[in-house]
Formats: sequence, structure tokens, C-alpha cells
Amino acid sequence: MKKIIFFHRNLQSGFSINKVSQTIISEIEEKEEYYVPFVGCSLKAMLLNLLFVWKKRNKTEINHITGDIHYCILALIGCTSVLTIHDTVCVDFNENSFLKKKILEWLWFRIPIKLATKVVCISESTKSSIMRFTKRNDIVVINNAVSSELIRKKIYVRTSKPKILFIGCGYNKNLIRSFNALKGLDCVALIIGKINLKIESVLKENGIEYINKYNLSDSEINDMYQKTDIVSFISLYEGFGMPVIEANQVGRPVICSNIPVLKEIAGTAAMFVNPNDVSSIREGYISLMSNEQLCNDLVENGFKNVERFDKKIILKQWVSFYNEI
Repeated sequence: MKKIIFFHRNLQSGFSINKVSQTIISEIEEKEEYYVPFVGCSLKAMLLNLLFVWKKRNKTEINHITGDIHYCILALIGCTSVLTIHDTVCVDFNENSFLKKKILEWLWFRIPIKLATKVVCISESTKSSIMRFTKRNDIVVINNAVSSELIRKKIYVRTSKPKILFIGCGYNKNLIRSFNALKGLDCVALIIGKINLKIESVLKENGIEYINKYNLSDSEINDMYQKTDIVSFISLYEGFGMPVIEANQVGRPVICSNIPVLKEIAGTAAMFVNPNDVSSIREGYISLMSNEQLCNDLVENGFKNVERFDKKIILKQWVSFYNEI
């Protein structure tokens, strides 16, 4: 296999993409890794990041953009290149103006998809979403791999005051509806990610006891999973949904939204609710908090489901993919 030159977004942009990428990259021997020096999509930042990638590119090996800095494919013209696309959130699920969305549509999707030697999506749902931007018929789907560092333990569901884990505080995580659904229920919300004043206000208004932690290491996140009774991931939008398979790996019941990508990833290993309906979410919480057998059934299904995302299986797919280029 040729050497792989990996280009990552700046770590200050967020750790999520790098975290899931490193599960596989750490197993690849012949590689170089670079993080672009600038955050954001200002003209200056993009031009300087393009210059950086152009200087570090390798014309004889495989250059792989691991996500989010899709426009950097412009610096790899004439090279063998791979582009990983995680989601289309920047054009589908944010408050950008119409003009900015159109600019992002071209710089993040239409042009990069056309120029890349190969394009990889992390889910069938993401692939379906980007097909409106291209007529390519060779786009590959390779799922994210679950980390083997997550420790599996026997499930224990509390009969009173369960701890419910929430990962991420972005608008798409749908925390406001989730916390409104928990009003009056005796539980503790464990929230990973810095909450804003609006979320804090909703928690207090609904009388929900909570613990908020952020900037956690992988081992600290694993510890949070171990302390949790239920994992809640009732997102409005996702490109994949790592907390679902992480909960499967650890052995915790999952409640998540019935959006296509989470149904694709979770299979039969989660309780699905309507993310736009507070009463549906509430019924889901009550079912899991009152039915230990249901929780254990979901956990057993999760142990089977997560086998699809085993690191060895996903690594083999990537090695085969690189060898075919």
C-alpha cells in the first residue's frame, strides 16, 4: 500500500472528526499527518490553509483530506486524492445566509467532489445527501469504527433516579426538547459539552438535576459512559451518530431520534422517538426508566450491532480501498 498523507482540520475547530479518524489512522504504518494552521472559512484562513496543503502534498502517494476542510482539495490538483465527507450540516442545518450556504455548497461539496480522485462518505445517509451535488457513481461508504478503548461492562439499570448521558450541546442535539420531556422525572442529566445560558435555564425551569462537563479526555468520556444508565441522542441532524455505537460497545441502552441516519446506524439497538415531539420523547424516557428488561434487550442488541463497526473490520475496508486506488 502507498503511503497516506493525511490532512486534518485545525484541532481548535473541534475534536470529533479527528477522534473517529484516529481510530483507523493509528493502525496505518506508512503515513504522514498534518493539521491545517487556521480555523474557520474566512478568505484569509482558506488561502493560507490551501498554501499549507499545497506545500505538504505528495505527488507520488495518496493525499487524504479527512473531513470539513473539503476546499483544500484545490491544493491537490494533479495528485491522487481522497476526500472524506461526514455530513452536509453547513448547508442543511445552520443559520447561514442563503448566499453563504451557496458559497459553501460549491467550496465544500460541488467542486471538491468533482476534483477528488475518490470520495468516501461515513454513512449511506450522508452519501444520499451529497448526491444532489454530483453525478458521480463511484462514491464509497465506509462507516466510522468504534474505539476498542471503550470498556464493556455488565449493564446495571437503576430503579430510581437513573443517570442519563447527553453528548454534545449544538442546536442539532435537540437538548431543549429533551429536557422539556424530562420535566418532573426523577433523574440526573450528565451533559458532555459546555451548555449555554438557554439550556441552563431550561434545566433549572424543569427542575432537572444535572452535571455538566467539557474538554474531557477519551478516558474521562469512557468513565462517563460507565457511570451512565441511559444514553440519550435525540438529534435533529447527524452525519453518523458515534454515541449510539459507543453506547452499544459499553453496554448501555440508547434512546435516539428516528431520523434515517440513526436508524441506519442503530438498527434494532435503540429506542426510537420523534425528535420534534416532546410527548414522544417523554414516553421513550419513561419506558426505559421503568422497564429494566427492555433496557437489557436493547443492550444485547447493541452488542450484536456494534460488531459491524469493529475496528478490524473497518480497517480492512480502508486498506482494501487504498490498495484499489
